[in-house]
Amino acid sequence: MTPTSRVYWWATLALSSAVGLMLAVFLGPRQSLAVLPRPAGDENVLRVAYLQNLQIDPHRRTFPFPVQNQFILALWEPLIECDPDTGQPQPAAAESWVWSEDRLKLTLQLRRDGRWSNGEPVTAQDFVRGWRRLLRQDMDVAAVLYPLKNAAAFHEGKVGDAELGVKAVDDFTLVLTLGGIRSTLVTELADPLLVPLHGTTEDVLKQQRYRQQPERLVTNGAFCLQQAGPEGFRLWASQQYRDRAGVKLAGVQFVRVSSAKMGRLLVAAGRVDMMAPVPEGRLAPSPTARETTEATEMALIVSTLDLNTSRGPLRDVRVRQAMSLAMDRAGSIRAAAPNLMVPAYAWVPDMPGRPGLKILHEDATEARRLLAEAGYPGGKDFPVLVMPVSPAWRSYSYLQDWTDRWYQELGIRTYMALESDGRRAELQKTGDYDIIFNGLIATVPDAGDMLGAFAMPGMFNATRWQDQEIIRLLGEADRKTGTERLALLEQAERKVLAAVPTIPMVFEHRRTLLAREVTGWYADPLGRQSLKRLSIQPPREKPNPKAQL
Repeated sequence: MTPTSRVYWWATLALSSAVGLMLAVFLGPRQSLAVLPRPAGDENVLRVAYLQNLQIDPHRRTFPFPVQNQFILALWEPLIECDPDTGQPQPAAAESWVWSEDRLKLTLQLRRDGRWSNGEPVTAQDFVRGWRRLLRQDMDVAAVLYPLKNAAAFHEGKVGDAELGVKAVDDFTLVLTLGGIRSTLVTELADPLLVPLHGTTEDVLKQQRYRQQPERLVTNGAFCLQQAGPEGFRLWASQQYRDRAGVKLAGVQFVRVSSAKMGRLLVAAGRVDMMAPVPEGRLAPSPTARETTEATEMALIVSTLDLNTSRGPLRDVRVRQAMSLAMDRAGSIRAAAPNLMVPAYAWVPDMPGRPGLKILHEDATEARRLLAEAGYPGGKDFPVLVMPVSPAWRSYSYLQDWTDRWYQELGIRTYMALESDGRRAELQKTGDYDIIFNGLIATVPDAGDMLGAFAMPGMFNATRWQDQEIIRLLGEADRKTGTERLALLEQAERKVLAAVPTIPMVFEHRRTLLAREVTGWYADPLGRQSLKRLSIQPPREKPNPKAQL
């Protein structure tokens, strides 16, 4: 659809500013360039650069990158927020909650002052509506609700609404019934996927009516949609938000950029105030005098090499152990992205309240011994392993380093087959592969959330591996809290990595570039910073030496 004139104006400004700045940088004199003044009326508007497509539909997430999380959480408010320092749940749309004695039923009380952007009250039925829609989507992300009773069967179309474990008892009481005890459930309710939906929202999203009539998208967050177009989105502080007095920003503008380098240039020029991800490597000097800062946080992400344990030599745990021991994680990422990646010697990275463990080690001599013991000395008679990879990963030099390492140390050859994302997903579903490069991102700051992948084959089936003892330990951990729970989770993590169904390779740091005017920024390992907590302060004026004479 054609954007409105106002959308066209600010989108055009973004493009013209970018082009003008590029010409100035590359054609102008080599000196500090002027910073663009903030447009009148935007003195307290946070401008965010983004690379990936933003999905305005909260249920169409393909990967929860931070700007997508921040965008959805600016428009909608879920039941719970997580304290980024402790990972503990805090009230959001819900003001309180209580467990039943058997821990299988959770009753939440919604705030009575919660309002949609059109002034209507936010009710428990709005959450039921949103969650049913999420489960009806033909997407893996629906599994976030699988802890609810019959949620998986509902997702597969085997049961109806009445059997699903979520009920609105009255306008402000929501009751969740679980299929089994799950101690992290309250924290999981902070997921941006689990926001409520107004009765009109599904049709507005389907027809894309928000493009011409942004007010038709009714949301319950601190901000509401003002403009939408191919080059970005503009949000304005909602006058109906329950805590309107606590919102510091007047609005947020999301500006689409073509590359991380272009985003960084726009930050320097004063066109945007924040961007992530930051270009890899050390940043070059800024072409302007605008003061910026780089915020770094550990992301709750692990990148892995998943081994198909149902196929060929990979059925032998000694082979899998040898392949893990032969790695040189630090060496492979040293040249690729040393400021973004961290060698992974465990499954779970550092997180609030639970430092990461050091479980795995590297020992090429022991790797060769184990491979010989398994019947493949020096890789003799070992079949070529097939690893389907996306063409988009050609720049990932570490993938080649990892497979080269197997050949150099073990004599194991790997064929990296270029496949489309759709074909790769099909191969993973059918099991026609030996190795899959994968990743897992936590939905809550809890080790059990990441380890739970090994108890839910529907979510994590690339290894074709499951162990009943792991499932038992995770189930027992869900019945415990504090140090008892952490001890059980550590036991489960060590058992998983001893069996090596997957080889964790790297954890990641997340970097965000911020103008000095942005205040209130805080680290969040899930990349769910609440933009309502931020504000824009006028840039500090540098003292004029002449004025002191």
